[in-house]
Amino acid sequence: MEDLRARVREVTLRLVELYAERMSLVRRIAELKRERGLPIKNEVVEAKLWDEVSAKCRERRLDQLDCRRIFSFLISSSIRAQIPEGGGAGPHVEVFRRAKEIERSGSKVYHLEVGEPPWSFPPAVLDSLVEAIKRGETRYGTSTGTFRFREAASEWLSRRDGIDARPEEVIPTPGSKYAIFSILSTFLRPGDRVGVQLPAWPAYRGMAAHLSLEMVEINSTEEVEKLEGVRAFILCSPNNPDGRVWSKRELESLAEVLRETDALLISDDAYAELSFAERVSPSKIYENTISVNTLSKAFGMTGFRLGYVRGDEEKMRELAKFIGLTITNVPEFIQEAGASALESAGDWIPRVMEHLISYLDLAMRKLEGAPLKMDRPDGALYLFPKVELDDFDSMDFAFRLLEEKKIAVAPGSGFGPYNDRLRITYASPDADQGLRLLREALQSWKS
Repeated sequence: MEDLRARVREVTLRLVELYAERMSLVRRIAELKRERGLPIKNEVVEAKLWDEVSAKCRERRLDQLDCRRIFSFLISSSIRAQIPEGGGAGPHVEVFRRAKEIERSGSKVYHLEVGEPPWSFPPAVLDSLVEAIKRGETRYGTSTGTFRFREAASEWLSRRDGIDARPEEVIPTPGSKYAIFSILSTFLRPGDRVGVQLPAWPAYRGMAAHLSLEMVEINSTEEVEKLEGVRAFILCSPNNPDGRVWSKRELESLAEVLRETDALLISDDAYAELSFAERVSPSKIYENTISVNTLSKAFGMTGFRLGYVRGDEEKMRELAKFIGLTITNVPEFIQEAGASALESAGDWIPRVMEHLISYLDLAMRKLEGAPLKMDRPDGALYLFPKVELDDFDSMDFAFRLLEEKKIAVAPGSGFGPYNDRLRITYASPDADQGLRLLREALQSWKS
C-alpha cells in the first residue's frame, strides 16, 4: 500500500512539473501571437490536438468523458494565460472608493468621477414602488420579468429608436453592467474575440478578462476591417467617456464587417436618451444587435439597479436562463417603479435634456482658462479633455487631487492609452464648486 501511494505521489508531482512546463510554452506562444497579431484561439489546432488526445485515451482505455474534462481544463488554462489582466472595473472606481473613505472621515469631496446624474427620478416612481410593496409584490418572480415592465420598455424603445420592439423581446436586468456581463457569459466562450473602439469604459476590458475573452481594440471607425473574425463588438453611442455619437455611415461600415460572420453587436445604450446630436439606433442598422439599457442615467435611478435588454426573442430566452441561474429575477416592486419611469419618459426626457445642456454650458464656462484641450461632446455626462501640462500623469494627478484638494476625477488611462486625459463628470451635483476648484488646481499644478 505505501509503495503504491509513493508512486501515486511521484506521478502526481510529475504531472505538476509537466503542467508548469506546458504553461511556460503557452506563454511563449502567446508572445509570438501578440507580435504577429494572431488571435489567441485557433479552433483548427485545438480540434487536431483533441483528435490526438482522444486517440491516446482510447489506446490507454481511459474514459472519454474524463479525457474531455482534462483536455477542456488544459485548453481553458491556456486561454487564461494568454489574456492580459483587465484591471477590474477601472481606476475611477478606486477613486470613488477612496473618496467615500475621505467623506466618512468628515471631509467634503467634490464628485466629478462617476456617472451619477444630478437629477432624481420621476415623481411617479416612488409612489409605484411603495404601492407595489403594499400589494405584496415582494416575492420571487420570473427571470423574464413582469409584463407591465416589458411592455413599458418595448413601447419606449419603439418611440426612442424608431423600431418595432415587442414585450417578448425585452428582459429586465439589475443594471446595464450586469446585462453586458450576462450577454458575454451566455453567447461567448473562452478565447473568443470581442471588439471595442477606444476610448472605452474600463468595465468592458475587465469583464472580458474575467471571462477569458480576447479584446480587439480599434482607435477609429476607419479601422473596422481589423474586426474580422470577432464574435462580438461592444458599441456605446453616445460614448463613455468622450460623448461621441456614431453616424449612420459608421454604423453601416461596422455592420458590413460583423455581418460576414454574424457577429453579435452589443449596443450599450446607457446614454441613448442623453444625445445632443442626431442618434441612429444600431438596432435599425444591424439585425444581430442586442440593445442594453439602464434607468440609472436619464431617469436618475442609479440606486435602483435596474436596466433591460432587447434583442431576438430566441436570444432573450437563452439570456433569461442565465439570469434565472445567477440572480433568479429583478425584484418586481423595482420593475413596477421602472415601468412608471418609462411610461413618463415622453415628458421626463425633454426636461432632463434642458438640465443637461445647462450643466454642459456651465462646465464650459467654469473650465475656461484651464490648461485643457477639449471638444464639446455629442452627448452623455462627461468631458474627456487632454491636459496640456508637461509630464502629466492622469493616475498620479487624480489621486493627488483627491488627497490634496478633495476633488474626485477619473484618470484617462483607465479608458485606453489616454494618460494625458481626464474624464470629468460635468453633469454632477458638485459641478458648480467642483469645476471651479478643478480649474484652479490645474492652473497651479506642479507635477
